[in-house]
Amino acid sequence: SRSIKQQTMIGWWGSKFIAMIVGVVYPSLESYKALKTDDKDDDMQWLSYWIVFSLFTLIEFFLDIVLAWVPLYYEAKLIFILWLALPQTRGATKLWTDHKDKIEALYSVALTHLEKIQAQQPTAKAAETKAE
Repeated sequence: SRSIKQQTMIGWWGSKFIAMIVGVVYPSLESYKALKTDDKDDDMQWLSYWIVFSLFTLIEFFLDIVLAWVPLYYEAKLIFILWLALPQTRGATKLWTDHKDKIEALYSVALTHLEKIQAQQPTAKAAETKAE
C-alpha cells in the first residue's frame, strides 16, 4: 500500500525553519531598527506587519489540519511572508491600508473581550488589601 505524501519542494522542517527566520527573526530585527529611528514610515511597516502576521498565524493555527494537506502550502506560505515583510513589496502595509476597517473592527471586538476579562480579575492591590 502506498502512503499519501505531501508535495513539498523544501520539506516541512525546512519550510518551518525558513518561515521562522523570514517571518520572525528578520522582522524583529527590522522592528528593533525602526524603534531607533525618528521615521514613522518604518514604524508603520513593522507595526502593520506584526498585526497582519499575528492574524495570519492565528488563522493558520485553526486551519493547520486542513492546510497541511494542501500541496506546496508551506512554500506558498513562505512567499506570502516574504511579500508581507520585504521592504520592496511592503505587503503588510498594503494589507493594512486596504483592509484597515475590517482589521480594526476585529481588534475592537477582541479588545472589548480582553478588557472584560481583565476587569473580572482581581488586581494585585485589591488582593493585598483583602489579605490585611
